Amino acid sequence: MSIPPTISDKLLEYFSRIEKMASSFMNAINSLNNLDLGNAYKSLANSIKMDTEADALRREILESLGSEVLDVSLREDISRLLRMLDKASEWIKEASRYLDIFPYLEIPQEIKNDIETLSRLDVKAVKTLHEAIQNLVRGETESVLKLCEEVEKIEEEADEAMHVARKNLIASGPKLGNIALIIMLRDFIEALENATDYAEDVADILRILALKFERARKAIEA
Repeated sequence: MSIPPTISDKLLEYFSRIEKMASSFMNAINSLNNLDLGNAYKSLANSIKMDTEADALRREILESLGSEVLDVSLREDISRLLRMLDKASEWIKEASRYLDIFPYLEIPQEIKNDIETLSRLDVKAVKTLHEAIQNLVRGETESVLKLCEEVEKIEEEADEAMHVARKNLIASGPKLGNIALIIMLRDFIEALENATDYAEDVADILRILALKFERARKAIEA
């Protein structure tokens, strides 16, 4: 059992687009924190571009699954893989929408630092997933399993980072004053953390696929 090259090539490209999308968003946050508005807007535009291209690729893969992947179980696993990674990217896109709504430059520095940490963890998670699927395609089961464990650790880091961010948000309440801004910042922070939750779901599916492929390989060799 394995993923046909015509599908695996597109999957690798899809994961690459999502990684670039997350990286561009992180670059936008870093640029805003450095008051480099020009590069921030450019990075946000690139993030949206990568997301649009990734969506097109995802639809293309889904349309091809029926004819190119005959094994029903494998087809369902790939569909779930695409769906979970799409949800992770949707949360990053949701976070990017907030940058058009609230005055980011006016929020307290400690909250900016928390946001930067969470965006970095999003990138780290997606980058690790990209590496994991590359190893899956190459048949390197042990590497896939180790990388999936790494994604779980990243998700735990993001949980802790969100906890810190919530405490800082409460402490900064009097400075912020505007209750609507506080609520939006809370939702913004949670969107970034939600992305790592779905990244962990993607890792779970990659782990299942790696073990399935390993069992199939051993059965052939037996």
